[in-house]
Amino acid sequence: MTFRLSDRELTDAYEAIGHHGYSALFPVPPEWAAVKDNWPRIKAHLLEIDLDTYKPHKPLRTFAPKSRANIRVVHLLHPEDLIIYTALVLIVKDDLEAARLPKRARRVFSYRADARVSNRLYSMRGAYANYKAQLVAKTAKGTVKYVSVADIADFYPRIYQHRLENIIMSTAGGQRGRDVARVLVKKLILALMENNSYGIPVGPYASRILGEAILIDVDAFLRSRDVDFVRWVDDYHIFSRSEYAAQSAVFELAERLFVSHGLTLQTAKTRIWPVGRYRDAVVAKPEDKLTKRDAVISLLGGVGYGEGEVDEEEVQELLGELQGLDLLGMLTASVSDQEIVDYQVVRYVLKQMPKIPGVDDDFKLRILGIVLDNAELLYPVVDHVAEYVLSFGDFLPAEKKRVGRKLFKALDNTRNPPPEYYAMWILYIFSTSPGWIPASKLARLYEQSTSAVVKRYAALAISTCGTRAEALAIREDLPSASGWLRLAIVAASRKLGDDERKYWRRANPSGDVVEQLL
Repeated sequence: MTFRLSDRELTDAYEAIGHHGYSALFPVPPEWAAVKDNWPRIKAHLLEIDLDTYKPHKPLRTFAPKSRANIRVVHLLHPEDLIIYTALVLIVKDDLEAARLPKRARRVFSYRADARVSNRLYSMRGAYANYKAQLVAKTAKGTVKYVSVADIADFYPRIYQHRLENIIMSTAGGQRGRDVARVLVKKLILALMENNSYGIPVGPYASRILGEAILIDVDAFLRSRDVDFVRWVDDYHIFSRSEYAAQSAVFELAERLFVSHGLTLQTAKTRIWPVGRYRDAVVAKPEDKLTKRDAVISLLGGVGYGEGEVDEEEVQELLGELQGLDLLGMLTASVSDQEIVDYQVVRYVLKQMPKIPGVDDDFKLRILGIVLDNAELLYPVVDHVAEYVLSFGDFLPAEKKRVGRKLFKALDNTRNPPPEYYAMWILYIFSTSPGWIPASKLARLYEQSTSAVVKRYAALAISTCGTRAEALAIREDLPSASGWLRLAIVAASRKLGDDERKYWRRANPSGDVVEQLL
C-alpha cells in the first residue's frame, strides 16, 4: 500500500502556508526561505515520498505561555513535514466542513473551510466579529436568563488520535479521504507525537481544522438536545432560561466530551452568569467608554485578538478609534505592579501600536523604554515584545547595542535562566540582523545551555552576526545534533571559509534536502 501526494496537492499546501503562516507560536524559521527559493526542487523531492513508509523529522518542542498561570506544549514542524501535514489536511477539509453544523445555523464560527478554495485551510474574514455579534443577539432574547461559559482543558494535547482517524474516515467523500485518515493520523501524527496516542501538533495552522473536526459530534449532540449554544474554537457559550437549565447543559456538555473524547472542562474557566453580568463582562459594547480598560480589551476582540488571522479591513476601521487612547498610560499602569502585570493590555499595546498611523517615533521609543525596563516580567507576551522591537526597522548602531544589551540581560543569568520560549524570541531578534549583541556572548550562551531550543536560536543568531571563531566553536556538535539544531549549526557554518566549509560538509553528509540547500 502506497500513498503519494500529487503536484496540485503539494502546491496547494505550499500556497496555504504562504497565506496563513508557518506557525502560530514560533518565529518563521529561516529554513523556510530556502524552501521558497528552491520550491521546484523541494516539490520534486516530496512527490517521490511514500507516506505509508515515511518517517517524519522530530519536531522542535517547547512550552509556551497559555495564560498568566498556565503553559502548553508547542511544536515546530520541519518544512517537509509541515507541507505534508498541511497537504493532507487540505485534502479532507471540505469533507470535514460538510459534516459540521452549517454556517447558517450561527452556532459555530471558528475556522470555517471554503470548498471553493483549494489552497486555503479556512477563512477568518468577519468570523470573530460575527461570533461576538451573535453573543450580543443571544443576550437580547427575553427568554435568556443565564449564560454558561465553558472552556475545554488542554484541547489539542488531549485529542485522541484514534477518534480523529474515525472522524476523517466517516466523513470522507471518497477513497482519497479515507486513505488520508490512515497516513495522516496513524502514520504522520502518531510519529510526530512520539508514538503517543493522544495529541496533535500545536502551532501549525492545519491543526485548527482537525480540532474543529473533533467537536463535530459534540456540537451535533448539543443541538439535538435543544441546547442554545455558540462556540468559538474550544469555548462554549450556552444560553438558558434558568440557572438549573444552565447547570444541566454544562453537565451534558462535560459528559459528552469525556465519554466520547476523554476531554474535560477547565474548572477555573467554567462559569454560570446571570445574563446581565454576562453582558457587562463578556459582550459589553465599548462605544461609550473607550478609555476604560475593559472596553479596550473588548475592542481588541473586535480585531480578532488571539484568534489567528486578522481581518485587515476590520483593523483599519478601528484604528481611528484607537488613536485617542492613552496607550502610554495604560502600558505604564499595566507593568507598575510586578505581581499583577496586566498582560492583556501589554499585548494589546505592543500589537496595535505599530499599526496606528501618525504615531511619532519619540512616543514609540518611550513605550520601548518601558518594555526594555520590564522585559523579564513580560515572558508571557515575549512574542509581541520581539515583534514590537523589530517594528522599528533600523536603529542607530549605539541604540541597537543598548537595546540588545537590555534584552540579553535575562539570558545572561546563569543562576535563574529564563524559560526557553522567552530565550527563543529574544535570540530571534538577534538573528534578524547584526549589531545587537557581541557574538562572543552568543557563543558562550550556546556552550552553557543544555536546551536544544536555546542552542538552535543562539546558533541562528551566530549565523547572522558571528565570525569564523564562533562558527568553529559550535561546528563540532553537528554529528551529535539532530533536527532543528543541526539545521541551525549548518546555517552558522556559513561563517567558515568556503573550502573549509566544503570539506567539513563532505565529512558530515545529510539526506535532508533542506539541509542540503543550506
